[in-house]
Amino acid sequence: MHFGWSAAFAGVIVILLLGGIWHFTTRAMGNPNWTVAVLLAVLHFFLVVALERALEAAPISAAQRYRLAFAFSGLIALLAWLILLISPKPNLPLILLVAELLGAFLGGLLATALKQPLWENNSPPSEAVRLEVYQRHTELIGKADPTPLAKRTFDVFLSLSGLVISAPVWMLGALWIWLEDPGPVLFVKNSVGKGGENFLQLKFRSMVQGAEENTGPVLAAESDERVLLAGKFLRKTALDELPQLVNILRGEMSFVGPRPQRTVLVRSYLEEIPEYTERHRVLPGLAGLAQVAGDYYLTPRQKLRFDRLYIRHSGLGFDIKLLVLSFLIAFWYRWQPGWKGRLPRRLIRWRS
Repeated sequence: MHFGWSAAFAGVIVILLLGGIWHFTTRAMGNPNWTVAVLLAVLHFFLVVALERALEAAPISAAQRYRLAFAFSGLIALLAWLILLISPKPNLPLILLVAELLGAFLGGLLATALKQPLWENNSPPSEAVRLEVYQRHTELIGKADPTPLAKRTFDVFLSLSGLVISAPVWMLGALWIWLEDPGPVLFVKNSVGKGGENFLQLKFRSMVQGAEENTGPVLAAESDERVLLAGKFLRKTALDELPQLVNILRGEMSFVGPRPQRTVLVRSYLEEIPEYTERHRVLPGLAGLAQVAGDYYLTPRQKLRFDRLYIRHSGLGFDIKLLVLSFLIAFWYRWQPGWKGRLPRRLIRWRS
């Protein structure tokens, strides 16, 4: 089998990197420290990239190449960890293992990014559709409402804090998606934002790659075969929404507001429900009254009713309450036997 000069060169790099890993692992046996951990992470990073390149001519799929490269690097990391565990001074064996696995995963992401984007942007609306939706909003609602300073300050502070605290969850979520279906770890959803403008709503990818190539943008069914195992967990815990902390920090979304809807779907809704534009007087939100008081499968008219109620009674206190209830739904109520998807009405009250 002919692997080519590039694959042969990659093989030489793999051997050199393995030698480097052995050298720093041996050094760590005496006195492990953070410098060694970083160096091992870097070595595993390049090891996975080189391994994937060396396997490129093999008669296996790209997904299998990514997994094999990561698995081999992970095996080396595990063996190094076991060696450290039985060494005379095992000061930081667990930290070294985590560093090596993190470096291997980041190397896998780079190997992926060299061949395809790390985000999937399926069926983006044409410029004509974006302009049409924006013009309809301008005609029907005019200028959108200004965002209160207290709300924006709350959003910025909480999104920054959330990004720092959730960093390990980002890594684990992305790793699970990438191992199950190697490729993009993020999904870009073209949605309508404040004032009818299109924006790129970020989510963790929860479906197989190209899930909408044949169907175009459609709402997911309650039992959808396209959803990954990782996607089912991320959706049930709402962790697939974590990347929207970036949207909130950028000012495209808020923590609480009407949930964003795809631009192409909003265009079709406006044909029958012109007043659907009213929900875009304010910033779309990570959590919304429709999702707290109703469920995911409400009709557009039902969602609009809840969104109007939210806009009428919105305030920082009400936002905090809806955010707490959304958290309880994601991490408590959804996991209870007999959960029917709706909170007791007594828990949801707004100012009169």
